[in-house]
Amino acid sequence: MVSKSRGKRSSKLPNSKKKNFNNNDLKKPNNFEDVTNDLREYLMTSTLHGLRYIGEKKLTWLERFFWLTAFLCSLICAGFFILNVYAKWRKSPMIVSINPEDMPLNKLPFPALTICNVNQAKKSVAERYVAYGSSVDQKLLESLCSSLKDADLFEDDIAESADWDHTRSFLINVTQPCEEMLAICIWDSKPMNCQDLFNAQLTDEGLCCTFNVVHREMMFRNPRDLNDLNITFPLPAVDWTPENGYPDDAPQDGFPWKPKGIGTDHGLTLILDANVPEYYCASTKSTGFKILLHNPTETPKIAKLGEIYGPGIEARVAIKPRILDAQAALKDIDVNKRFCLFSSEKNLVFYRTYTFKNCQMECEARRMLEICKCVLYFMPKNKTTRICGKADAKCYNNIRNYIPADQASSCDECLPACNELSYLERLSTAPLDKNLIMKYATSLQMSNNITSEYFTKNMLVIHFYFEDKTFLRYTKGEIFGLTEFLSNTGGLLGLCMGFSMMSAVELIYYVTLRALCVARQRNRVQPFIK
Repeated sequence: MVSKSRGKRSSKLPNSKKKNFNNNDLKKPNNFEDVTNDLREYLMTSTLHGLRYIGEKKLTWLERFFWLTAFLCSLICAGFFILNVYAKWRKSPMIVSINPEDMPLNKLPFPALTICNVNQAKKSVAERYVAYGSSVDQKLLESLCSSLKDADLFEDDIAESADWDHTRSFLINVTQPCEEMLAICIWDSKPMNCQDLFNAQLTDEGLCCTFNVVHREMMFRNPRDLNDLNITFPLPAVDWTPENGYPDDAPQDGFPWKPKGIGTDHGLTLILDANVPEYYCASTKSTGFKILLHNPTETPKIAKLGEIYGPGIEARVAIKPRILDAQAALKDIDVNKRFCLFSSEKNLVFYRTYTFKNCQMECEARRMLEICKCVLYFMPKNKTTRICGKADAKCYNNIRNYIPADQASSCDECLPACNELSYLERLSTAPLDKNLIMKYATSLQMSNNITSEYFTKNMLVIHFYFEDKTFLRYTKGEIFGLTEFLSNTGGLLGLCMGFSMMSAVELIYYVTLRALCVARQRNRVQPFIK
């Protein structure tokens, strides 16, 4: 009985097991539950602040909603501030800061000087023109000394005769030459021949004298095409630019010259003769000189920018360079956002070196050439460019009337150079004393015909010098590089949410690697089938 019952019991057991197995067969994977479990696991293990409270089962829905709201608010705040930082980065990517490394004196050129006597015509020459000159010369003299425009002075028949060749010869004859203006020149405490230091140059003020401008081979693209005065330069000439400075192999005495040291004994001392008795008419209401300090690569505009120095004084001009340079990384920023140009980004037609003033000179010349079919004599030009004569006076006197109102202010294509060098000056003066000046004149071996009275009424003693060995410079750089932007972004995310690089790695891990591994593990599980 026992064995039968056991047999029956044993025979029923497999059937019951089989029945139970069929009812509780393996369920198909529930993708939604799997995603929910993975999300909950990420929330519980994430390093981001507040997420584990959202995934905590022990908390009520109200508590979870509170932490979810707090997390979203933090995320919105972080996004808002990051967008502000990004907008600032894109709108104003450049900043000008003080460079901790000062510019040494031996890396700078001595400034270029342009000196003009404000007297427009020598009295003896002008009176000769009035008495014996032709009607054309008399009209040219009147145009120098009159406040009237050339268009109001020159009739058609006379204007045709007053072409540029005639006007050029007239200006050279009537203006005080450099050898008369420059009485004494002392460079680095060494008396030198002024003709070796200065060259005559036609400017918007007339015939002037220039010092330390770069060689014309380094200033102009096609120097042989220029129609200008005969100019000589000391050797050796150096290709100096504000952007690149002096070449590494430049000799110490290369031109343009460097300052030899600080103080008046290492600068440039000049004694200038205004020759007041020869004044016939002046461009100012006083006697003396217009002097302009400028970049050696630039053509000066001295008529409106030159400083006035009267005779009968001793002046000291302390030179202060204004240096602006730029980091090479700025080239990756759009020009419309950094508002400056590197020399390689814009080639000028006449000048080799890009500066804001050189660009404006070319722009003005191009505009006048388009409207008047000629340029003024002091503008950049070549041998084929027609120079305006007095017959063109109606055009160049009224050129503003031909320019559209939206283009009258300036040349839009001319932006400041990213690397600039200009010179400021600090002036101190004192009147000359005739009892002291003759000893000074004798020591310099000046002409014996010069009396103390003539010296104090006509001469200007002026010293140009540096007073510091190093100079502050301002550097244009990126306000935010990629590193700074990531630092600010990471700081804001860390402040608001505790976000770090590992938080990003966690998120990537749960979305990619963990999801892939879990999916592969589930695919390996096979349901038991008998």
